[in-house]
Amino acid sequence: MGIAIVFVVIMIAICAISLLFIKKYNDKIVSTLSSSKDFKKEISTNKSKKIIINKDNFKRMFISDGAYKLYASLACILAGLILGLIILICMNPSNAFYEFFVMLSGNVLNGGPSAIKNLFAILAKTAPLICVGLSVIFSYKSGMFNIGVAGQYVIGMFGALIFALQFKCPWYVCLLMSFVFGAIYGSIPGLLKAKFNVNEVISGIMLNWIALFFVNYSFQTYLKGCVDIRQGMKTYRITSFNPSAKLPDLGLSSQLGSYFTIAIFIAILLAIVCWFILSKTTLGYQLKASGFNKDATKYAGMKEKRNIVISMAISGALAAVGAALYYLADLEQWQAQLSNSLPALPWNGIVVAFLAQINPIGVIFASLFTAWISHGAGFMTQIIFPNEISSLITGIIVYFSGLTIFAIKIFKNIRQKRFNKKQKKIVKEGK
Repeated sequence: MGIAIVFVVIMIAICAISLLFIKKYNDKIVSTLSSSKDFKKEISTNKSKKIIINKDNFKRMFISDGAYKLYASLACILAGLILGLIILICMNPSNAFYEFFVMLSGNVLNGGPSAIKNLFAILAKTAPLICVGLSVIFSYKSGMFNIGVAGQYVIGMFGALIFALQFKCPWYVCLLMSFVFGAIYGSIPGLLKAKFNVNEVISGIMLNWIALFFVNYSFQTYLKGCVDIRQGMKTYRITSFNPSAKLPDLGLSSQLGSYFTIAIFIAILLAIVCWFILSKTTLGYQLKASGFNKDATKYAGMKEKRNIVISMAISGALAAVGAALYYLADLEQWQAQLSNSLPALPWNGIVVAFLAQINPIGVIFASLFTAWISHGAGFMTQIIFPNEISSLITGIIVYFSGLTIFAIKIFKNIRQKRFNKKQKKIVKEGK
């Protein structure tokens, strides 16, 4: 127990030293920039002072809003891991450290062929997480909270498996149809919000359960050719039933493991496309403007109701594609008879979205981290520590993420006060 306490103290000390280093490094950058030609100071009359850095200066990224969000996210992850370790120590001090590192390693860091297999298993779980995270981000940017992402995920799975098993279409057709199914289903809460001002959270929750039971009923009644009755109404494996519907592995599955497909590349491409739409297009500007102030966009001549429907349709399509990437990779079979609860994966999309600070590029890394520790938790000794410990740790991280806005504000205030103090000193020395 004494060793455990010492180790926790060391980790906290490392965290504190890291934060102090970052803080010191930022101060150096500020002092360097303050003496450069590209640095300008603007002091307003209302006690607020801003630092304006020329966009051509590369070093500005270290003191930008994005940098502070990154620092806050890393701090949340570190705090969550430390608190998770403390919980493990309280449960079983003798095995806590070993099992903790088993979870963090994901059974990848031990090397060998199994390491490669586990790595691509993690990437296979990362791909759908990226998509559902993008789904939450896209709607959130437009001022909508898409709690119906789970139902859209189920509908996307339904569309992909129908065309894969019933009509025996190739994978790209199945992927496209999941996109269409998700877009249509996602537009329903958008239309209800735009036309009747129905809260999207309430309609999304209701549509989640409608999607689940509609899919189960359809498989059990009208689409019996897609399910194996002998295996408890599980859908047939795509690899054996329709190999053309499985996502391509580029001929590398034999070398890199059966989990390797192009799903991760598709998910990353979608993240880049979402970032481009939201940051570089007129549509993205209008969607974000609607999220900031719907009344202002209305008076500015923007069609705010249309934007609501479009954002929810795209959000639903992204969630559906996430399901298609998961099931078309033949990672799992849908069990229509016993699926009386919504899948857990789409809910984790909400986790990665907020852990990524609502950033489409950041969701790639947040999804990888979440999939990594979830996969690693499966190798922990279940008798000692339950598999849900990874969910507990991610929940703690998300809880801390909710405080990042407050933390960023504190960091900025501290930095602003230090800058003001330096300016007063410069003025005094000039006199």
